[in-house]
Amino acid sequence: MKKTGMILAAGLVAGLAGSANAFVPWSNPNGAGSFFTWSNGGSDNGFFGSPTLVGGDSFVFFPSNFRAEASNGGTGTKSDRLSFTLDANAGFEFSQITIREVGDYGNTGGGRVIANMGMFVTDLNTFRVASDNATYDNSVAGFGNWTAQTSVSNLENQPPKWTKIQVVLNNNLIAIAGPNGVAFIEKKVTGGIIITVPTPGSLALMGMGGLVALRRRR
Repeated sequence: MKKTGMILAAGLVAGLAGSANAFVPWSNPNGAGSFFTWSNGGSDNGFFGSPTLVGGDSFVFFPSNFRAEASNGGTGTKSDRLSFTLDANAGFEFSQITIREVGDYGNTGGGRVIANMGMFVTDLNTFRVASDNATYDNSVAGFGNWTAQTSVSNLENQPPKWTKIQVVLNNNLIAIAGPNGVAFIEKKVTGGIIITVPTPGSLALMGMGGLVALRRRR
């Protein structure tokens, strides 16, 4: 069987994401899901918080104070770097990791809001690295919701099997206010699910709407 698919949420501007004072472990930095174990979980600044394990194989984060804001021509940034190790149980492998984040924003007076996300997946057995990044960039005035997603896939076609990996998610939010305006961008949900896939056609990913609904029930 294959162990495949992780959805999480994050962002990247390399020059900002390294501004850590100390690594902040999750309240549950080590543990076990249905198909893997995890260890060394935490983030540089603690803005992601600690994950909730859902259904035995899903991580969901509800970030706290992960918000950048600015006014009157200023610029505000908020950054964090999430890191953890996943070790697949015997008979499983990792084949796809997809990162998604959801939040809201506001922009008045000619400003701009940006969310940068970057993912680095290291095979700890061979030290290969797979990576991807994505950017949400909006200079249209108004208020609304935003999403961003990045993914590495087809790892099963890159032997040997990816069975022990380190996942690093660099995440930056940037708010640039117009001369007489205000701007903010905030991360609301960082969620993930890992799915066992007997055949490629059976892949089914949980939508972010389900993650938001989970938050409302908490």
